[in-house]
Amino acid sequence: MPRQARIESPTDYYHIMMRGTNRENIFNKDEQKRFFLDSLKKQEEDQLIDIAAYCVMDNHVHIVVKAEPLGLAKAIKSINIKYAMKFNQQRDRIGHVFQDRYKSEVVKDDKYLLQVIRYVHNNPVKAKMVKSLGDYNWSSYNEYISENTIIKSQQKQFILGYFSNNINQFIEFHKQKDNNEYLEIKEDKEQYRLDQAQEIIYVYFKEKGLTEAKQVTKNPVYLEEIIQELLKHSKLSHRQIANLLGISNSTVHKANLDKE
Repeated sequence: MPRQARIESPTDYYHIMMRGTNRENIFNKDEQKRFFLDSLKKQEEDQLIDIAAYCVMDNHVHIVVKAEPLGLAKAIKSINIKYAMKFNQQRDRIGHVFQDRYKSEVVKDDKYLLQVIRYVHNNPVKAKMVKSLGDYNWSSYNEYISENTIIKSQQKQFILGYFSNNINQFIEFHKQKDNNEYLEIKEDKEQYRLDQAQEIIYVYFKEKGLTEAKQVTKNPVYLEEIIQELLKHSKLSHRQIANLLGISNSTVHKANLDKE
């Protein structure tokens, strides 16, 4: 089956995600993260891409770049080959290092550009690797806060321009939450959806002055309301909602029919 052609971005910005094959931690050492970033910077120096954001995690990496489609494909291919050779040499092995093709999504407008940069920078905090964004050494967050080394000054000023070049506004923006779903590892996306649903339940309990789950499951009115909230505001399936609340699928299905 032929590969589907990638969509061209109207802004020339793309969000890229590359993951280790078989979920392997291909970046678990600092020297591996540094080598990858050096390879990324080389592609920027060769004028194939302009980097707007990056975050190297232990088993995957997120990059936000401005590029022409052909230049982007060439840059990613070069990075893949160079990193795979280095990684396999260190491990005395052969074979693929990255899983399948790299994943990409177009950045449709300036608003989404800022949101996806925020998402990329927040990966280490979300994964509970650090408590503060500034504590993580392998993302571009600190390049915007202080001295830039990989992000070009022109690109840095372009992004900070949306915040009137006010670093505090940039920092506060990164503390805001949104409900967008970006390129994520499947397991991370599922956990995000569960966390989001639990937040909905927490808010509902707080508003109603509830403290125990049985106060909801034994009260038809409360149960109907919380199911409706989850159906409306979460992206969980009926089965997942049922499991989360400890009720039957049919109860959730009935509430969905009542909503319609």
